[in-house]
Amino acid sequence: MTLVSQMISSTLHRNLIFVHGKGGVGKTSVSQAIALGLAAEGKRTLWVAIEDPTRPPGELIAQGPHLWHLNCNFQLAFEEYAALKIGMPRLTQIFVQNKLMQYLAKAAPGVHEIVLLGKIWYERNHYDHVIVDMPSTGYGLAMFQSTENISNLFGAGPLHRDAVAMLNTLGSPQDTGHVIVSLPEEMPLRESLELNEFLVRNFKQNPAAFLVNRVFPKVSENLELSPDQLERVSPLAKSVEDYAQMRSWLESFNLRIWKEAEIQFGTLRQVPPEPQNSKSPLVQILCQQLQSEGYL
Repeated sequence: MTLVSQMISSTLHRNLIFVHGKGGVGKTSVSQAIALGLAAEGKRTLWVAIEDPTRPPGELIAQGPHLWHLNCNFQLAFEEYAALKIGMPRLTQIFVQNKLMQYLAKAAPGVHEIVLLGKIWYERNHYDHVIVDMPSTGYGLAMFQSTENISNLFGAGPLHRDAVAMLNTLGSPQDTGHVIVSLPEEMPLRESLELNEFLVRNFKQNPAAFLVNRVFPKVSENLELSPDQLERVSPLAKSVEDYAQMRSWLESFNLRIWKEAEIQFGTLRQVPPEPQNSKSPLVQILCQQLQSEGYL
């Protein structure tokens, strides 16, 4: 096992794992594949989406002997949090149904984010692993930033104590892992570096692991081209092999962005389109790649 594989494996075997990245890089599939692999080890595993409109809100769904899925929903999480803090069912019901409380919960800056993150943080106590499919970069960072803002805004009280405890967990390399996923394309690679800067500033002792998704297979031991050489390559491929070679050159060139930033990263290969009636859907193939590379 390589040093990079060991680093990624260490991150993916922590209790709470956040999978970050720009929209469209495959976070959902990668996070689900990680959850599937951990569940295959016999670990109680929860895969979490955050307010996914395509899935039932707040419902805990069993997806295998050791795997569950939760689509985290603000309103349900808010009611659950209120019940935990108030401790009296009748009083809790009056509180959460009060129109002013409902308005403040939705409108107050940071409350929406800290409630969702708090639900995830609370659920980690019931599972060996909780894998979170984070929203696209901007909103995902807002969730962490809001938690810090709440901890600073309230100098005391249960909300302050919970926010501080959450930040301690998020920054702990023993408890929490941050995984940044990108495509081998310039924009997501550069945006990933900005995301990493935020994580480093906020969780200095807990560096993220990096994965490049959908890497095109090399057709040969091709040499990396300089920018000048790449510009002279014709954009029109003459054959399938020619296209594959050009694609591989371009991806290698783009990945210099991470290499120059001294980022150590693992790769997941491009998964070809599934044939009809395939018994190996994308998530299972990605899970097998994670296992074969030693990441799981």
